[in-house]
Amino acid sequence: MPSYAPAFNRILDDLAKRQLRLDFQFGTASNIYEPLRSIGAGAFGIVSEAKVSNTYENDGENVAIKKIGHASSTPTLARRTLREVRVLRYIRHPNIVVLKDVFRTSGSLGMNVFMVMELMEGSLHNVIHGAEEPLEWDLIAHLLHQILRGLRYIHKAGIAHRDLKPSNLLVNSDGHLRIADFGMAKLATGTNFDEADEHCFYMTQHIATLPYRAPELLFVMPEHSTAVDMYAVGCIFAEMILRRELFPGRSVSSQIKIVLTNLGTPSKEMINDIQCERTKQFIQSFGSQTPLSWEQIVLVRDRKPNFDALEMISQLCQMDPSDRMNVNESFEHIFIKTYFPKTTTERVCPFKVKLDMAAVEDIDHKQLINLIEADIRSADELPQQQTNEIISSDETQEIATSIEDDNDNNNSINHKSSTSGASSAASYYSMTSSSESQAESCYDPTHSLYDADRRSPRRQKNHQSELESSEVPPQITAL
Repeated sequence: MPSYAPAFNRILDDLAKRQLRLDFQFGTASNIYEPLRSIGAGAFGIVSEAKVSNTYENDGENVAIKKIGHASSTPTLARRTLREVRVLRYIRHPNIVVLKDVFRTSGSLGMNVFMVMELMEGSLHNVIHGAEEPLEWDLIAHLLHQILRGLRYIHKAGIAHRDLKPSNLLVNSDGHLRIADFGMAKLATGTNFDEADEHCFYMTQHIATLPYRAPELLFVMPEHSTAVDMYAVGCIFAEMILRRELFPGRSVSSQIKIVLTNLGTPSKEMINDIQCERTKQFIQSFGSQTPLSWEQIVLVRDRKPNFDALEMISQLCQMDPSDRMNVNESFEHIFIKTYFPKTTTERVCPFKVKLDMAAVEDIDHKQLINLIEADIRSADELPQQQTNEIISSDETQEIATSIEDDNDNNNSINHKSSTSGASSAASYYSMTSSSESQAESCYDPTHSLYDADRRSPRRQKNHQSELESSEVPPQITAL
């Protein structure tokens, strides 16, 4: 009996290519960007790898293009689009994703917005769930430190990310991590819950982020701060240790139950602040819950416990946000100090970001559409011969050299297994196809964009300088 598998595979490949062309219609920008393959999808956008035209100065590297379809069709989607664009266009930090360009096209249900970003090799989700062996403590500390540095930068501007999770933390095989997906980012002080994306029933649509959702968001309390990000960091920290989600709820009700079972009953003050009556009644129906110990919550069977790590997680995942460790305090914790004893300094996040974020929160749908048209140029306006990147290569190089002070920290990291470091580190980033199937929305873990023979001479020089000045431990830079 003849095999029809090759024919079916060709048909499926053709359908995938056709769908990619339909999803990523760039208009006149097609002369610049050519979509190659789909590499991710989420609730509010899809991502493809794209090739940049040779006539467009680009150093020969591919990019990732995130499409937000019908971005102007609803106030919520328009506001989220503006939030992400307005945050990323001013930010210059080595641990936050690089926005290279942004443009819009017309669609049947409103404007489509395309965000051109640096292409990363994988996500922290791949690293956690693709490794066959537990992650070493120095690698965990290295990744955690980069997350905290990126957060310190935006928290100084009063901005909360609000959707931190492993699949939104992008990594390269050299260990470099960048925070991505700022569509939920918001000014943290005095934020009310009256917007549609804070409604308790709407929350059920965000099942993927429930395991990292802070109690004040989960319970729909009227105000929240940057503490919501610190809670998520604690959950991610624990997940790097456990290689499973710390609080794996799959619905709002199950997530609340898991949080109450582990962290205990919230205070009367917290319960009184809950604005969703249905949520309040549900919490009260559990009665008084005694919290578990953190040795019970972060139960590790295949490795010796690290009590400094447990103590830090306990401070990050406090039920009451006022009791939670903030980002500045996190750098003083003994777990971080053990690996990074020298205090690092950060650039100041431009105040313009805060002003721009505030401007999109209290305006109507028509005004949001006008802002999208004003902020984001049409594809017809893109230069056809020369790049007009939002973040230039020189600025990226300046970012890389701004963290040279961390070299002393790198040298002070205690590598007990130096002889086997390279081989063990390789297992951390053996991002196989099995981990792809587990990923929620992440980049192709088998694709290596950064082979030296695929870089231009100038990009090779910049890339090497960034590696030399970054906080990457030796066994990771050896990959």
